[in-house]
Amino acid sequence: MAIHIDPSRPIYLQIMEEIKKRAVRGSYLPGAQLPSVRDMAREMEVNPNTVARVYMELEREEFIETRRG
Repeated sequence: MAIHIDPSRPIYLQIMEEIKKRAVRGSYLPGAQLPSVRDMAREMEVNPNTVARVYMELEREEFIETRRG
């Protein structure tokens, strides 16, 4: 589901807010895997680099954690 993008605000911040809202609503459960960067980019209809930045910022804020393998 694409989100409505407000052109007056950075896209990556809007996507970060949307992911946090979905987590609060229970769409993304604690410990569950988020969609891949490509899948999320397709869903949000944005560039994959934008989603990669979102995931990096969410990890920096310790909202998510990356597990390899």
